Amino acid sequence: MNDILELSNISKSYGSTKVLENINIKIKNNEFFTILGSSGSGKSTIIRMIGGFAKPTIGEIIFENNIINEVPIFQRPFNTVFQDYALFPNMNVFNNVGFGLKIKNINKNIINEKVLEVLSIVGLENFSNRMPQELSGGQQQRVAIARALAMRPKVMLLDEITSALDPEVVGEVLNVIRSLNKEHNLTM
Repeated sequence: MNDILELSNISKSYGSTKVLENINIKIKNNEFFTILGSSGSGKSTIIRMIGGFAKPTIGEIIFENNIINEVPIFQRPFNTVFQDYALFPNMNVFNNVGFGLKIKNINKNIINEKVLEVLSIVGLENFSNRMPQELSGGQQQRVAIARALAMRPKVMLLDEITSALDPEVVGEVLNVIRSLNKEHNLTM
């Protein structure tokens, strides 16, 4: 397996507060990579920098041997799933999942096909007409995962996706993530 993503000598400060200092990470293609640390240790900051939501103060983010520090979010082949789901409350499940594809002006028939495929992968094929508020927390998180997956990212970034879920639902979401990594060769 080749390295697909590297953080080289990354440091991040907000004003005089250092959040990260000299972080070096190499992630292989199709790897399920986990960052562990206590609350406030910089895990989400690392994910936000990889995704393009924040820039490192020092260092380089390297994707497929190219420095991407200045590459905008929408040009990075990554999708992020956040702990708060970030679903559009005015859109049903189908439209939430297909939103990114619609913004990219993908053909309506292809959107239809991709949305139904990813809803099937996360076990929500019968929920496409439901609104987010009609779903459990675990189902909402699976919709967020499906939305990210529909975009066919090369890297899926997961930021504490089970922290807002009831303990009995955590296993169901983690099983979806494990199967995506193994069956779809996703770098996560």
